[in-house]
Amino acid sequence: MDKAVILAAGLGNRIAKLSATPKPYLSLDGSAEGPTFVDWHLDRLAEAGVKEVFLVGNKVTILRPFAERPGMKLHRVLNPTDDLSTSGSGHSTWYAFESEHNILDGRSRVILMDADIVYEPAVLARLAKPSTRSRSLICNRYRESNEEVMVFGRGRDALIHGKGLSGTGLVDHLETFGEATGILLWEPGDHSLLRAATQWCVKYATAKARSEHEDITQRMMLAGRVEAEVFDDLLFMECDTPDEYATLTREFYPAVKARL
Repeated sequence: MDKAVILAAGLGNRIAKLSATPKPYLSLDGSAEGPTFVDWHLDRLAEAGVKEVFLVGNKVTILRPFAERPGMKLHRVLNPTDDLSTSGSGHSTWYAFESEHNILDGRSRVILMDADIVYEPAVLARLAKPSTRSRSLICNRYRESNEEVMVFGRGRDALIHGKGLSGTGLVDHLETFGEATGILLWEPGDHSLLRAATQWCVKYATAKARSEHEDITQRMMLAGRVEAEVFDDLLFMECDTPDEYATLTREFYPAVKARL
């Protein structure tokens, strides 16, 4: 895996009352000195051999300093939207892909990931094996909730994903793979189509609406370019609410840190 894009420009409104610190820069152990979500990603990506990381931030978060990781170059990409309530991870993805960095170069294996997740290193290893198609990393252990992005498909083909689809009849004919982790690997052969899907989503599909990177992934699923990489034996957690952050600092972070 060659490059990684970390989407860290969101407001994190549900968790903002805990601290004035943007969510991607909250510490994982609850202390003032502990590693942040972004620190966790940078360390794990460096261990996985990723050479370039593109951190997408807003006007506040983009300037935060980070320690250098040996063998890794960190680039910063600005989502310049003044009102981030009208922007989203889809727009941040577009700013990254349309930047001067030529991320989608048709040669590199590119990870795209949300910032507000924590996982054990073996999660990234599941993406590293060779494949001719891009893939979505999916956790088969999940809570039934309309807040989770669930993935449905057949065989290894991820076909539909989104929130609140279970029980609607729209996916009754498909297998439930589990919860999308927010981590995807885009293979070089899909870069041209991925760029086109990103441009289309930002220009047309979500015009005048908040855009998420899941909108882009859905188009790639419909084009038959996304495999499901499902796991149920590894530690993974997304953090959206104060209660989840309390669980993260008290229980999950110590457990995942023990697996380093």
